[in-house]
Amino acid sequence: MASEEGEFTYKSDGSPKVCGLYFIAPPEKLVEIEFTSFNIDCKTGLAVVVDGWEMNQQYFPSPEDHDKLIENRLHNLCGQLTKKTFVSSQNVALIQHLIGMPGDGFMVRVRFMENLQPCNVVSMFKRGLYTVKNYGLKRNCSVSIIYPERIQLLSVDVGVTGHFRQQEGEFGIRSKCHNFIGADDFVEIAGGNGFELGFLNVRGRYCGMEANVGSLGVAVACQHSLVRLVSSGNYFNSVTFLYSNLTADEIGREDPNKCTK
Repeated sequence: MASEEGEFTYKSDGSPKVCGLYFIAPPEKLVEIEFTSFNIDCKTGLAVVVDGWEMNQQYFPSPEDHDKLIENRLHNLCGQLTKKTFVSSQNVALIQHLIGMPGDGFMVRVRFMENLQPCNVVSMFKRGLYTVKNYGLKRNCSVSIIYPERIQLLSVDVGVTGHFRQQEGEFGIRSKCHNFIGADDFVEIAGGNGFELGFLNVRGRYCGMEANVGSLGVAVACQHSLVRLVSSGNYFNSVTFLYSNLTADEIGREDPNKCTK
């Protein structure tokens, strides 16, 4: 895993194994991958650039929450290339490769580029403070934390503030959103031992407006914790939350069945 810009070189020793180079940038950045040298025999090898991350045949962002079809997020490469550049849609990207010919390989130059409207994010830290927004757009945005976490919502404005008028007053936060005026907009906290939504269990779903939620915390004692903002495009949604790593005792008190689906 690489969390810094720079040049990276891989040269095969002939081992027939699949390897991966995972790139992660700060949340407000995109990953630019430029191949400056590339030589992989198409008969014995292949490299795949992934727009996002893949683990155990599961992808982040989930296919449901990405604006590109999964086949358009995978770029297969072999042969000889002079230069080729790819830019990710979020702060993570991946190069997977199987190179069977000794001496074959590649060199890449990686830069982190500004993302003015970050949506899907993987956090490289076990604790932090983050605000996820839809910027008034119809899209779903997820913050992925690959640790067991306690998620504490601090401020919620979901399904309330519209494009044409600013709602006034405190609506309060709700856990039953189907009867709420902005029922298609909500934030959910989920967890599981997989990467994609189909492998995660939702622990809580909330909507409304509250500037100081304060005490609303959800423990996710799984390998993967997720905060997901679902937006219809009718509202400017925003959620600020605090996340912190669970202790071994806290993980032990949780039902492990909540991490499987």
